[in-house]
Amino acid sequence: MAATGNLWWMTPLQAFATLGAAVNFGGSALQSPLIMPMLQLPSVPAVHAGKMNTYLLHNSEHFFPPLNAACTVSNLALVITAYLHRDSSRAAAEKLPYLAATFGLSAATTAYALLIMVPMNKRMAVLAGNLETNESDDKSEKELRQLQQRWTTLNLGRASLMIGSAVVGIYALLLDGSVLRI
Repeated sequence: MAATGNLWWMTPLQAFATLGAAVNFGGSALQSPLIMPMLQLPSVPAVHAGKMNTYLLHNSEHFFPPLNAACTVSNLALVITAYLHRDSSRAAAEKLPYLAATFGLSAATTAYALLIMVPMNKRMAVLAGNLETNESDDKSEKELRQLQQRWTTLNLGRASLMIGSAVVGIYALLLDGSVLRI
């Protein structure tokens, strides 16, 4: 949106939602190729890997889900506003499909996290507790290591949704009421 007129507030809100998606992506992108593989090294005892894994996932719950929620709500507000002003604002009409896509990707990120990642996080926390109680629990160790590997792979899917939201959001930000030419 143009940074003038009645819809001036959309540009900063769009920037916030886009930046939030990029930050979320950065957190996820860092975990899968770097942090989680380090916790899977054979030299890291399973009991310590479980503790660190639980600590990491528990502490990231305080920052990333609220950020994603704020971005999703912001994107929803942007879509509704663009839809309501699509006939009176060329910028709103042109941005509407991109804002809708950004909202969809943000909502998909939330659904992916709640339906796929959170159950794995909870199971890994249970397994970590089992290993704290009994370090020689081979069954819990094996399942924890398998879940860590699966989590690493599936987290890349979530990161893909986040970067998709950020890229589409950047494109929508660059639209200024005239079709962007790159």
